[in-house]
Amino acid sequence: MEKLKRRIQRIKKKRPGYGEILDFYQRVKEAQEKIKVSLKMGPIKLKREWKELLAKEGFSLIQKEDFPLDREASIKLFETLCQIGKNANPHMAKQVRKIEEAIRNKKIDLKEILKSGVKEQKIVQFADEFKLDKKVFLFLIQNSTKPSVEAGMEQLRSELDPETWLKGYCPVCSSLPHLSLLREEVGRRYMLCSFCGYSWRMDRLICAFCNNTEQPSLQYFCGEGEEAYRIDLCDKCHQYIKTIDLRTLGESDPLLEDLATFHLDLIASEKGYKRPVPNPWMT
Repeated sequence: MEKLKRRIQRIKKKRPGYGEILDFYQRVKEAQEKIKVSLKMGPIKLKREWKELLAKEGFSLIQKEDFPLDREASIKLFETLCQIGKNANPHMAKQVRKIEEAIRNKKIDLKEILKSGVKEQKIVQFADEFKLDKKVFLFLIQNSTKPSVEAGMEQLRSELDPETWLKGYCPVCSSLPHLSLLREEVGRRYMLCSFCGYSWRMDRLICAFCNNTEQPSLQYFCGEGEEAYRIDLCDKCHQYIKTIDLRTLGESDPLLEDLATFHLDLIASEKGYKRPVPNPWMT
């Protein structure tokens, strides 16, 4: 966390307009790190023959809703994030108060929502039913369960070889990548899962979303003086992914770096490209 705080301070000096959202990010990360020490997680057991079949057929190990959750820890974290959210911005503060009111009136039962894992459709249905902002409610649920999900991913890490998957979806949970990372001296490209945080290698000259390999239709751009951050565009599916060059930045928090370069997303959007997995922090 100390390294993260120092990096946040450096970014704020360079890009003061991001100060408020970066402070919010730091508070959420601190709460997540604090809850990790109290997690009580059961083992994820995979039958060998089932794992081999999945690998052969190109399927992920489990589905998102199959991750075991420490529900008590997730609910405690949810309550903490609500308090943090009240000081984030007026819109989130208003939505948090509506959510808390719905919980107090027993219209929303967090234990019931989390009973069958993280199901986005179910969470969105609750938000629609009680006229809540879907993005805010989903953000709070996902960030409350994130420590449990990441702990589950760490259990499964040894079951996979990140160098051989080479597909555009996560081998752990089948989710789409949120970011592309360049690592090692040769600049190998790794995808970062938008849900569980697993990282796996993928070829550099391919669209992660439609598998397009036609070079004239694959473009990229960087911000002036920001060569460590690149937006990879595909003219076939008109989607993009942000690439962060960790060779230049060193080992940094990719989600923080993504959040601090939202202006590049705006440029890509203005050019007519869509990000399949939007940045959840820009609620």
